[in-house]
Amino acid sequence: MKSCRRSPRQPLGACLPWESPPCGPAPRLGLMGSAIDITQCSELLRITRNSVIESRHYGAAVVLDPAGQVLEAIGDPEALIFPRSALKPFQAIGSLRAGAALESAQLALACASHLGTEQHQLLARSVLDSVKLGEEHLQCPASWPGDSATRSEMAARGQSQNKLAFNCSGKHAAFLAAAAASGEPLGSYLSPEHPVQLSAFRAMEEFCGPITFLGVDGCGAPAPQMSLRSLAEGFRKLAVSTDPAARSVASAMREHPWAVRGAGSPNTLVIESTGIIAKLGAEGVLGMCAPNGVSVAVKILDGASRGIDVLALGLLASHGALSAQKLEELSSRLGATAHTAGARTAGLCYLGRDFAAR
Repeated sequence: MKSCRRSPRQPLGACLPWESPPCGPAPRLGLMGSAIDITQCSELLRITRNSVIESRHYGAAVVLDPAGQVLEAIGDPEALIFPRSALKPFQAIGSLRAGAALESAQLALACASHLGTEQHQLLARSVLDSVKLGEEHLQCPASWPGDSATRSEMAARGQSQNKLAFNCSGKHAAFLAAAAASGEPLGSYLSPEHPVQLSAFRAMEEFCGPITFLGVDGCGAPAPQMSLRSLAEGFRKLAVSTDPAARSVASAMREHPWAVRGAGSPNTLVIESTGIIAKLGAEGVLGMCAPNGVSVAVKILDGASRGIDVLALGLLASHGALSAQKLEELSSRLGATAHTAGARTAGLCYLGRDFAAR
C-alpha cells in the first residue's frame, strides 16, 4: 500500500493518514518523519535582569490576515508541530457534527484545558448525564484539579483524584456524547478509526489543513501534527466562518470564557476582555484569532509558555487587531512584561522584533 504521509503543503482533500484503502493503514505511532527544530526557529522571548540577558526562548510565530495571507512570520511558518490542546475547538466542531447535543457552556468546556474547579467538574458531569453516562466512561486520566483552592478543598474533604477534574474532561465528555447520540461504540471512542474521531479529523483538515502525522496526546486522544501556519489558518477560519458548528464553538468560547480555562488565567482573561479567541496547547503552543479574522499561532521550541500570550497579543496589535492601550492593559494583567522587586524593575521580557529597537 502507498504511504499516506504528506507534506504540509499537500492540498486538502488528500487522504487522511489513518484511512483504509486506497490510502493505506494508519501510520505507526512513534515513527515521526520530521518536527520543528532549531534551524526553523528565531529568538522570540528574552528575559533580562537589570539589562543583562538571563534567559532566551526560541520558536516560530506566524500572523495571517483575514484572507489567509501571511502578514508576518518569525521563524519558519511551515515548521511541523503538535498543536495539542490548541486543536480542541476543531475537535469540538467534529463532536457537534457527529451528533453531540451540547449547550453553550458545555461546548465551551469541550474546547477547554480547564483548571478543574467544582464548576468545571459539574459541567463535565452534566454532559455525561445528558446521555446517561458516568465518569467511569471517561478514558482520560484521573487527576487533581489545576486550581489550587479546589485541590485543597477536595483534599480537606478526603476526596481523591478524579477524571472530571482532568483538564481535558470536557473534550472527552463531548466525544462520548457524540458517540452515544449516534449509536457508535463507547469503549473505543479514542480510537483513530472511531467515527467520532474521523469527524474530528475531517473538521481539523477542513479548517486547518493537512494532518501530516498522528500521535497520542497526554489524555489518550489522537494528537495530530500539522504546520504552524495550518494552526493559524484554523483559527482564522474559526473567527470568520459561517459554518453553524464553527459559529457555535466561537460563540460558546466568547460567552463562557471561564469554562475555557479558569478565572484569572491568560486564555480566559484574553477572551473576556477582547473577544479574541485564545487557546493554549501543551509544550508552548498558542493559537489566537481576533474578531476581524487576523490570527496568530506560536510555538516555543523548549515547550515553555511564559510570555507567550503577550507575544501573540503583541503580534496581533502590530497588525491592527488589538489596540495599543488594550495590549498594555493585558500585558500588565498577565504579568509577562516586568518582574519587580518592590518599586524597582528587576527584569523585563522583550518580544521578537523588539530586540533591535531596544
